[in-house]
Amino acid sequence: MDTSSWNGIGRRVALHNLAELKAVHEDAKPAPSFMEDTRSPELAETVLQKVVSLNAEGRSGEVRRQYDPAHAPFIPELEMGGRGLSQCAILGPDEFLVCQGTPFSEMTTWHIKDGSIEVCDPLQGFTWSRNRKFFLSIQHDGRLIVSRGFGETPLVSIPSVPGSAFIPEGLTEELRLRLEFPHDSATYTHISISDDGEKILLADFYRGVILLSKRQSDWTHQLLFPSLTFGLEEQMREDLLADEKFRPFLDMLHAALSPDGRFAAFGTQTSGHHVVCLDDLETPTFLAELGTYSDYPHDVCFSDDSLFLATNSCSFYNGVTYVTKLTDIEDRSDKKERASGEDVILNDYLRVYASGYLPLSMTAEETGAFLLAGAGFAACVTPDRKLLWEVEFGSSAGDVDVCPSTGRVLIASYSGMLHLFDPSKRQEVPIFAGYQAPLEERRWLFWDRLERPIVW
Repeated sequence: MDTSSWNGIGRRVALHNLAELKAVHEDAKPAPSFMEDTRSPELAETVLQKVVSLNAEGRSGEVRRQYDPAHAPFIPELEMGGRGLSQCAILGPDEFLVCQGTPFSEMTTWHIKDGSIEVCDPLQGFTWSRNRKFFLSIQHDGRLIVSRGFGETPLVSIPSVPGSAFIPEGLTEELRLRLEFPHDSATYTHISISDDGEKILLADFYRGVILLSKRQSDWTHQLLFPSLTFGLEEQMREDLLADEKFRPFLDMLHAALSPDGRFAAFGTQTSGHHVVCLDDLETPTFLAELGTYSDYPHDVCFSDDSLFLATNSCSFYNGVTYVTKLTDIEDRSDKKERASGEDVILNDYLRVYASGYLPLSMTAEETGAFLLAGAGFAACVTPDRKLLWEVEFGSSAGDVDVCPSTGRVLIASYSGMLHLFDPSKRQEVPIFAGYQAPLEERRWLFWDRLERPIVW
């Protein structure tokens, strides 16, 4: 099949959609009218095989000079299934880590370094502290390792967190006997480590949110959610049927730890966004339940300086993100639920699947800016609502990583594509929609139907 039309069609679509987004973000239009990408799946498959061949010949550097990367023409193939990318990390200027699959499926950990892409020992999860001084990895057996970087000598090794640590305190004997005992195997969906390396927050899909904190030479567990503080007893009494065991409903559980380790925020789709203060490790203090746009809280993210908290709630594939100044919460004497209208709307259209924060060095903004990665688009916006850039990457985000030392942003998506962006440069060749879109330096495809991952 002739592939000469591939770039031309894709660029016409991208140019139109870029102009539409520019008009919307500069208040010239209320909503964009996007052009559909008409490149056929057959053409996409032909181009893909040429890209695969160039990779196999060791000529991956030539791929973009011949064929623009794309997402839309591959959607019919992607809809047939496959393992998306759920985690990613930048390890250096040309070194990355990515997890293919989720805790609910087979997981493969890939190590990218100096152009090579190899499978490494499997990890359940991994993340950097915001200051990049500590790297947290969760081993296949559930052990938590804290080090200075991937593959480096462990500073701390913490045993796997047992199911018994997820039994809420304060339950009556009657309710305790009705609680389904949490299992020992982990299913972590969100993990965080503080900048001093002495607090770790884990969100487990089936078990809840737990804080691990270092006290002298020991690490202790503190279950934050589910809890009597957040209505567990009422939920148990309402939902329990005769002779039935109770399992907490933790659908879309998400959580984040502030970089300074003072706050934790978390929520599920049956509750609001809860914020607690961790200054007193013996008794974490409930600060507020923040109002939401919808009944479906979906994501939380702290700013690098721990002054702001972004909270997203969703409606189908759209959503709204509010930003709250944490000192406003601390100063309030009334800790009852607060209406959403008191917060600033940071973004009014993205359902956020993954989030991060860009510092001053990557934004030229004193406050830095949130990175909100949603269904197909990611927006970089300051706490005072200034949109710095927006970029289309096609699918729902699985994870993001922001690396100040390299100045790069990495976005992993459930399409199996991994995107590396340089926000200091603009994307000149129109290959996707966006607004002041950053340069996409590289893209990798991790598709099970390919013999091995490829660079595009």
